Amino acid sequence: MKESYALIVSEVFYSIQGEGQTIGIPAVFLRLGGCNILCKSDSWTCDTIDVWKKGKITKFENVLGNEQESINNMSYLSMGAHLIITGGEPMMHKNAIILYLNWFRETYKFTPIVEIETNGTIIPDRILLDKIDYWNVSPKLSNSGVLFNKRVNEAAINTIQTFGRNKIFKFVVKSEEDIPYGICEDYPFIKPENIMLMPAGDSVDSLADVRVVVVELCKKYCYRFSDRLHISLWNKKTGV
Repeated sequence: MKESYALIVSEVFYSIQGEGQTIGIPAVFLRLGGCNILCKSDSWTCDTIDVWKKGKITKFENVLGNEQESINNMSYLSMGAHLIITGGEPMMHKNAIILYLNWFRETYKFTPIVEIETNGTIIPDRILLDKIDYWNVSPKLSNSGVLFNKRVNEAAINTIQTFGRNKIFKFVVKSEEDIPYGICEDYPFIKPENIMLMPAGDSVDSLADVRVVVVELCKKYCYRFSDRLHISLWNKKTGV
């Protein structure tokens, strides 16, 4: 088996989009393994690390699950559910994603609506940009515990901002300090109309403490607000 005809898959599940510009949309989540940064600080820690570390090399025909799971997921996608490619950091597999989407089209004779969730540190090429309908970019602030030169790639952000369709840049924030000393200082090149704020919190309790604070910040700075619907519904449970 050639690795170019496989993806490193950590999990696949059918649910609804819990955050960002398409919140509430039914979606098949395709979580790929691996990440190029590790978010861990006193404010918050990556909430999917235990899952994306378990990625397995998977042939294209098995990416959507076993036979019955694949039939079900194909049915959902054909009815308009989005295919959300997430991670870890899926852009680590950008060439394989292009091959997979080409294979999908040739095999199933249609192309699903595709979202990709990325941290914005890897530059996409034009072939991939043309295939993605929604870019959900989550640039990291210093509250992620990641060094500046690892988390800020102006060229990657500007490529998505200039050529990507339906792009948003979603920042996880906890207090007002994250805006002037985080977003404005580290990412002055992102247009305000493309920015969303999302409260830091990986549980129902922690989210409740921060949600109202972030809503007020959105009102003050005229940014869009993103909830974390999946946490409100299922707390820390993944794959739902």
